Amino acid sequence: MTGLPSFGSPDGLSGIVRNAYTNEPVSGAVVSSSGSSVTTNGSGEFSVAERDATALSISRENYEATQFAVTPGAEDLEIQLRPTILQGQVTNQLTGDPIPGVTVMATGDGDATVKAITDDEGRYVLNNIPRNATVSVDLDGYSPHAQTVGESIEMDFEIRVDVVTGLITDDTGAPLPDATIQIGEAVTTSAPDGTYRLSGIPASGSVVVKKSGYREALADELPDDMVFNASLTRFVVRSLYATGLTVASDESWEALLQVADNTEVNAMVVDLKDSSGQVLYDTQVPLAREIGAVNELLDVRQKLDDLKERDLYSIARIVVFEDPILAEQRPELAIRDSTTGGLWVTYDGLAWVNAYERTVWQYNIDLAVEAANLGFDEIQLDYIRFPTDGLLETAEYGTDFGDETQSQAISGFLQQMQVALAPTGAYLAVDIFGFTLFEESDGGIGQQLESIEPYVDVICPMIYPSHFHPGAMGLDIPNNHPYEVILWSLQSGAERLGDKSYKFRPWIQDFSYGEGIEYGAAEVYAQIQATEDFGASGWMVWNAANVYSTEAFAKE
Repeated sequence: MTGLPSFGSPDGLSGIVRNAYTNEPVSGAVVSSSGSSVTTNGSGEFSVAERDATALSISRENYEATQFAVTPGAEDLEIQLRPTILQGQVTNQLTGDPIPGVTVMATGDGDATVKAITDDEGRYVLNNIPRNATVSVDLDGYSPHAQTVGESIEMDFEIRVDVVTGLITDDTGAPLPDATIQIGEAVTTSAPDGTYRLSGIPASGSVVVKKSGYREALADELPDDMVFNASLTRFVVRSLYATGLTVASDESWEALLQVADNTEVNAMVVDLKDSSGQVLYDTQVPLAREIGAVNELLDVRQKLDDLKERDLYSIARIVVFEDPILAEQRPELAIRDSTTGGLWVTYDGLAWVNAYERTVWQYNIDLAVEAANLGFDEIQLDYIRFPTDGLLETAEYGTDFGDETQSQAISGFLQQMQVALAPTGAYLAVDIFGFTLFEESDGGIGQQLESIEPYVDVICPMIYPSHFHPGAMGLDIPNNHPYEVILWSLQSGAERLGDKSYKFRPWIQDFSYGEGIEYGAAEVYAQIQATEDFGASGWMVWNAANVYSTEAFAKE
């Protein structure tokens, strides 16, 4: 600063300008008073001639300009400038390679924003960084990253690839469309040519690939190139139903397992929560224990071991909205009777919970997730509807749910169930009335086929020929035509769901009821044949007493 008083001179104001973050001296800063301007030397020092100056203006490229108030009589001023430049490099976390084309953006006070794009070496320079800035790093195919700048002038970022791609095929090598690929909560489906792109994947987690009618494929980790291909093996579920009492009885349970050993049966539906509201194992879901719903009838882990030893597909049946225990213990969650003010009940005196209530949703979601984590391959929801018998005109659901329809309540619940179950890899199935396949409305019970399908892996219509009235489907007594009833019903559903109809896996009957013929092995086999001719993803046989016509399941 030739010609100016030296630092510390009594003839003017002297001082030093420092970097506010590093405390290093700043050379080349312009210091101005009302009458003159000087530039700091290599040591950051300056001196202005005006001893009585009350304020100084300081500026320098890549620093925030500032106004400094001078205290009368002050000497050897210390002035700090905040750096406004940030630079660094962005690299691939896995390989260490630089990544060009990354958007690096700093956002600070008042949403002031500056941004830059990394060059071929992955380097960036941000100028005019605002105060209290946060830097975000973003590039499609990589996990976004954000970090506060603080007092940094250099910041390097290692970012993680968060996209996996691949091809899903069946066991013949043909492309498999509409398979679900999920890692944690990230989920997508394969395209018609079997390809997929899954973005937003977590840093770790197992890969699950599944589709109704196929065995799922699992992998603990992804390959380094983030390309994951999978082949799914065709698997047609052929299941029997087992009540809690049957499963709890060693003799009855072994008899059912023997049926599976000696026939085509390869799966078992097991009651975990039944229509009485009882939870039939030692659940740790707090609400179940609080309301006294737990009946530790089953050693569920042992029963699962029994199924896995035989390579039998395990299905946990959970009855949802017919739940007298929850309704009676928590009446604020129940359907109310508008005439009595008490609990609404069916003609059989059974109380139902309110399908609009989110607490009811969460209770059943918690049970389902617990069952999946115990090791069940599939969670099957029954009574996933509003009631059908009783004085329905007196059923009161409250006014807290606005204009939400019954079908919206059912689909909303299923959507939340789907999200909660996704990380477990378990399949999600729902039981629906048979007429739902051809009744385009929700039937007054909230079951509307198109609103249910997007949120489940398997749709299980209860197509019992004995439950159709005379003349249905143009048949005098539908109960006398087991093959035709099953096939026509599935075809009716397929006309509505199109290429999603692979999700159908119907319940068929192995019992006699109502007008018409007695049911035995021939009638059960006719129903099975109809499911196979249609191309369903399997079948399940219902007999409330678990007494089955085993000849119908004979191995071919």
